[in-house]
Amino acid sequence: MNLIGTIIIILLAAYLFTSLGRKIRIPIVVSLIFCGLVLDMPAVKGLVIEPNTGFIFGLGDIALLCLMFLAGLESSWRGIYKERKDAILIAFFAALVPFLAGFVAFMMMGFSLHISFIVGVCMSITAEATKARVLMELKKLRTKVGAAMMGAGIIDDILGFSLFILITYIFKEAYIREDMLIAGALISFLIGILVQKNVGREHTAVKSAEKVLLRVMVPFFFISIAIHFDMNSLVVNPVLLMSIIVIAIAGKMAGTFLTKPFTKFRWKQLYLIGWAMNSRGAVEMALALIAFRTKIIPLELYSSLVLMALVTTLIFPFMIMKMIRKDPKIMD
Repeated sequence: MNLIGTIIIILLAAYLFTSLGRKIRIPIVVSLIFCGLVLDMPAVKGLVIEPNTGFIFGLGDIALLCLMFLAGLESSWRGIYKERKDAILIAFFAALVPFLAGFVAFMMMGFSLHISFIVGVCMSITAEATKARVLMELKKLRTKVGAAMMGAGIIDDILGFSLFILITYIFKEAYIREDMLIAGALISFLIGILVQKNVGREHTAVKSAEKVLLRVMVPFFFISIAIHFDMNSLVVNPVLLMSIIVIAIAGKMAGTFLTKPFTKFRWKQLYLIGWAMNSRGAVEMALALIAFRTKIIPLELYSSLVLMALVTTLIFPFMIMKMIRKDPKIMD
């Protein structure tokens, strides 16, 4: 199939899945990832995706930048700055605890120092873009908890970016594309904030651009995440897979709860923030991919890390919607 046909089919599929998701009250993020999984099925992938896989992934990278720009456009810099102390504490502990948990657990399981370090780093990272899309959908970016989530996520992304550069240096691999993508995502977020401050979201051109980006570009980010996923990884090593998922989730939650004595958030709010920090994605997948390509980690570990990122990304939208329904003021 030619490129134009592929793009049209993907956009139509994304529209159908998101429309169906709204009717059955499934978050847009989840709908788009499931859309990607369907498009990645062998019968569909061979006809629609494979002839243009590289281009679709390229659009996914551009979509990541667009999504971070839109998140900045809807964020409040004052709100993020106001929550900076709590955000720094949450980012630090929510990265440190899962890193140590993953590192120690895999050392005890007999894995090498390199592999244990890679696993710890992958568990410590948070995906800002997926979280931002959910908060935008629920109109909760400007709340106290939403600002703390975004602030902690930005700091976590900077930490992840630094670790990414360190690992690529250690492995002697130059992944300039991933380096630029991570830096570009952070810059796009800041540009969005500047546009909001100096031009305003209500400006006709800004509102038109926002609609186009949400409908035409953003779907490619979540669909590209799903296409990266290999369904065969579900049965590669179930014990290893479950260990990674449990340690990753428990580590993020424990790290977030450790900030209770130092922050103003209630236990319920920290519980929700913990699920937000659990949402992983592009950076974690890129790090795992580097380690796999350089033969540092085996296939079953790589697949388990990718699935962990997908599972933790999918959980957050359901958790935040459930908790907001029970307590509408939990984000304030």
